[in-house]
Amino acid sequence: MDQGVAAFVAGIAGMVGALGGAVAGGIAAVRGARIGAEKTAEATRQAVRDQATAEHGHWLRGQRRDAYASFITATQAVTDASKAVTSMQHDQLIAFNESVQDLIKISSLITLMGPEEAITAAGRVIGAAENVRRTLWDESRIADHRSQESINASDRTDEAADTYAEAVQRFIGTAQGVLDR
Repeated sequence: MDQGVAAFVAGIAGMVGALGGAVAGGIAAVRGARIGAEKTAEATRQAVRDQATAEHGHWLRGQRRDAYASFITATQAVTDASKAVTSMQHDQLIAFNESVQDLIKISSLITLMGPEEAITAAGRVIGAAENVRRTLWDESRIADHRSQESINASDRTDEAADTYAEAVQRFIGTAQGVLDR
């Protein structure tokens, strides 16, 4: 074999090796780019999910805060209306009854926003408000306000009002705990 043919064969072999290396390098580069793109896309998807979760958490906290504040305002209206029942007048009792009904309506916001511990605490407040309503109506039906029966009824109403106030304070504590998380 002469030197020209040997150089030609060596050139062909070098070119095949270079092409093979280039193809292998190209395949590795494409594969690496694809893997990098997939990792970047997954990281982006996870970041979007994390951001959505955080935004929903902020939104839910705001909604709960508003619902709890409305409920607490309604509990104060019930307290004020109960204190306004001074002479067991029918219109005083009706105003108190309406404040309890408003409290029940507003509690539906808490039922929607939760969590369960806030729903339970609100339910206790409503139960206590219903008990105050019942004892006030019972007390209003007693004709002789100086009788022992009237005094006992008044004591039951005072006890029910104290229980209501305690339930409201427990709800406030629960609401603060939920919002602090």
